[in-house]
Amino acid sequence: MSTQYVIIGGGLAGRETAKQLRRKDDEATITVICDEPHEPYDRPPLSKEFMQGKKTREEIFLEKPGVYAKQNIELRLGNAATRLDLDKHVVELADTATVPFNKAILATGGRPIALPVPGAELAGVHYLRTLDDSEAIGAAAAADGSAVVIGGGFIGMEVAATLSQLGVAVTVIEEQAHIWSRFLDSRLADFFQNYCSARGVTFLCGTRVTSIDGSDQVTGVTTEDGRTIPCDFVCIGIGIRPNIELAAEAGLATDNGIVVDEFMQTSHSDVYAAGDVINYPDPYAGTRRRVEHWSHASYCGRLIAGNLTGEPTPYDFLAFVWSDVFDLALKFAGEPAFDRILVRGEMSSDGFCVLYMEGGLLRGCFAINGDVREFAMIKQLIQKRIDLSGKDADLEDPAADVKAMLKG
Repeated sequence: MSTQYVIIGGGLAGRETAKQLRRKDDEATITVICDEPHEPYDRPPLSKEFMQGKKTREEIFLEKPGVYAKQNIELRLGNAATRLDLDKHVVELADTATVPFNKAILATGGRPIALPVPGAELAGVHYLRTLDDSEAIGAAAAADGSAVVIGGGFIGMEVAATLSQLGVAVTVIEEQAHIWSRFLDSRLADFFQNYCSARGVTFLCGTRVTSIDGSDQVTGVTTEDGRTIPCDFVCIGIGIRPNIELAAEAGLATDNGIVVDEFMQTSHSDVYAAGDVINYPDPYAGTRRRVEHWSHASYCGRLIAGNLTGEPTPYDFLAFVWSDVFDLALKFAGEPAFDRILVRGEMSSDGFCVLYMEGGLLRGCFAINGDVREFAMIKQLIQKRIDLSGKDADLEDPAADVKAMLKG
């Protein structure tokens, strides 16, 4: 009898799980349930090329038309899962249909954290998570005008850069003293903010928005220090909240995500979870964490498919993320756990690397327009936990051979 797999979530993790399961099991029944009406698509372009009109819908879909049908993978689009019944082993859907399963994979992702201020419900207030969100922001930008981006994280900065390139006057409001405060000190943040300011982005840091102004349509925002910034629309990017409700209501363990073990198995033996929604044991961080990285989501899908169809393999992946802000290609690996920050090379758009050191160990790296091969070797320094005690000067010298450091 063939195994019935149901995958709840139509993002990258869900698609990768389905794809790899089919490769490993020709006979299985595979159903992907997605609350969005679209086939699985790539999210990174939503804040960049897709919003700019440089990529079409068809170009960001993860598969060409007809591939899922050809692989005998059933997509239930625009039909949210409303209940996970672990006793009966069925998933209940919004249209009252049920889907039976032997094994379920939760790849439910997350949703933008709502900004709890007056006026947040006005027309012209946008969040970015979905294809439709990106199209709505792109349409607002088509009229040029001005925008306020609330939140100076990766998504906020990507959107700010894109809008500026589309001719919109952009102000970024960040509650912390500077952008990316979790992993940059003030000197590094100054480099990025100055780079973006030179390209038309205005920054207002160290204050928070207390209201979004307007009657029906946004006309501006007001900050806690009494300033009013007029604008035509607002984009909010203050973080993602994991979609754990389905799991929690089913009695699965949750804690800032769905709790899984090193094999991606939840507290129920027939349910696994993947991607942005999971709280997992990271072997390189040495602690549990939840990350929202493309590479992590893809890896989870491959790992779960292998664990469901073969010998169980524990999570062993150094998650990394990339971003583009104007002409800066950014890559981040590891985590910003540090007692000191080193800068490899001169801080310029020509390229440099930020290294996060804790004792003699390199815990994370942030490369700006860096060499791809060197970045790969620096990642190995993190993974192999090479003792780099006394080598700060070499690490900061771009002429020093990273490959030699790998030998210890």
